[in-house]
Amino acid sequence: MTYLTRGFMLSLIFSFTLLVGVLYVSANQAYMYGSAEDAEQTREWLETQRQTITMQDIFINNFMISIPMILPAIGLVPFYIAWQNTGQAVGLLSLAYNIHPSIYIGNLIVLGFTEILAYTFLSAENIYVTALAILKQGAKERITQQSWKTLIIYLILLFISAATETVGA
Repeated sequence: MTYLTRGFMLSLIFSFTLLVGVLYVSANQAYMYGSAEDAEQTREWLETQRQTITMQDIFINNFMISIPMILPAIGLVPFYIAWQNTGQAVGLLSLAYNIHPSIYIGNLIVLGFTEILAYTFLSAENIYVTALAILKQGAKERITQQSWKTLIIYLILLFISAATETVGA
């Protein structure tokens, strides 16, 4: 069994699209319906966090949010709820800084590409293993022979993203 199968590649594309889509929809909703007070509180909270945050704090936070995705199917739910909350915060920050969410998200995709890519890999592995299990086409083999590669890629990308986010904070 090879690692980068056609199905896994499709899962990667779907996962990246889903991540960006959820981010955009939730950010747009918060931007359109959020209050100026909530936007200002979110901006102040973020600026306060940036003063004391460490690379380790960022890594642990991102790890804890995304680690449920190790569990096929059900692990996607808590992660995507957290990801939607991230989108809402982005929408409120867009409102506070008077920047349209699509521009803010475009910048996040570029600046936070390694973090989004880490989530893309873990989400894609989850979706792919779940699909294989539903179709009874070798989910157990995928988990025992290939999924560890995704976990290593995910951890490396998450570490790089924490390091680059610390520099930018």
